[in-house]
Amino acid sequence: MDQERIWRVLCRLLGPAIRKYMGLDMEPLPEGGPYLIICNHVTNLDPVMLALASPGKAITYVASENILRLRPRLRAVLFGAFSLIARRKGASGAAAALSTVRALRKGKNVCIFAEGETSWNGLTGKIHPGTAPMIKASGSALVTYRIHGGYFTFPRWADGLRRGKVRGMVAGIHSAEELGGMDTDEITALVEREISEDAFAAQKKERVPYRSKKRAESLSSLLFLCPRCRAVGTLRGKGSHILCSCGLDVSLDECLLPRGDSPFGDLCEWDRWQSETFIGMLSRNPDMALKEEGEDYRLYEVLPGNIPALRAMGSLGADGRALWIGRSSFSYSGIREMALMQKTKLAFSCGDRYYEIHSPRPLCLHKYLYRWQLLSSGDGE
Repeated sequence: MDQERIWRVLCRLLGPAIRKYMGLDMEPLPEGGPYLIICNHVTNLDPVMLALASPGKAITYVASENILRLRPRLRAVLFGAFSLIARRKGASGAAAALSTVRALRKGKNVCIFAEGETSWNGLTGKIHPGTAPMIKASGSALVTYRIHGGYFTFPRWADGLRRGKVRGMVAGIHSAEELGGMDTDEITALVEREISEDAFAAQKKERVPYRSKKRAESLSSLLFLCPRCRAVGTLRGKGSHILCSCGLDVSLDECLLPRGDSPFGDLCEWDRWQSETFIGMLSRNPDMALKEEGEDYRLYEVLPGNIPALRAMGSLGADGRALWIGRSSFSYSGIREMALMQKTKLAFSCGDRYYEIHSPRPLCLHKYLYRWQLLSSGDGE
């Protein structure tokens, strides 16, 4: 059975159950093609949800290369059901862009989640700077698509699904001729405007419940700075509560909005405050040390063929000059790219080598990304 037939059969057999369980309502994508689809990225289930908007024609997805390191049976299922173009996080995406253009020219519809990662705080991020040039180079039509409510169904930092409502809608349809008359800055602005989603702003108006008994579990993968004592890394999620050793106790209601000791109206506000405050702390004290207790943090080098090789184990930390794990140390000046993967992984390129740091427990790795961004921009000097 070819991939198109597998796609149609799976959509027909599994689609009704998925729609019912997730409260899913997806506006159909335009028929025909080929065209490029750019969609906001809110959960790891976005490709499945988007597939139900195109039950008659398979979509080729640009996906993180770490899918190639999944268990063989799961990898076989994914590649049997989906056509995938692998892109390595924390590295150049030139090869993936070229493969995308080739797929479009073969008549395939290709979807890119151009933010490069799922949203941590419910706010759509900036699209990758190589997206607009790739759109121009492809010479194809463009469809922008926006998923609304998906963030609350499966937040990036969370454990497990929450049942509620999710809607998908076509945001814009643009011909190759229209795009050909635009420069890359105009295309970038167009895409960002059409896929933009502020999940919490909408939720405060709609107040849709997303039920879970573990609303705040693993929230320490997102939040790391206490608004009461300003301590770094002391927050933890337990049940529906966010707790700190200083006595802070914030609960999340069924709409995932904070109650109790929170000075913030939503998690996005908290995340914005913590990033601005933490960057300010680093600017005032460039040598401030970060350290994660424990000896089970792991450093992998990803070798050709996507083979992970364990290079170090031990504690994880950083200062104003370097990032280290165990006995391995990396000068920030030598790190070219850095990105977060899933909840507990940090990927980076150093020279022509590619590494991943894996945390064995919920941990906000944003701290290390913010430090690298500050130093690489020159603002931390």
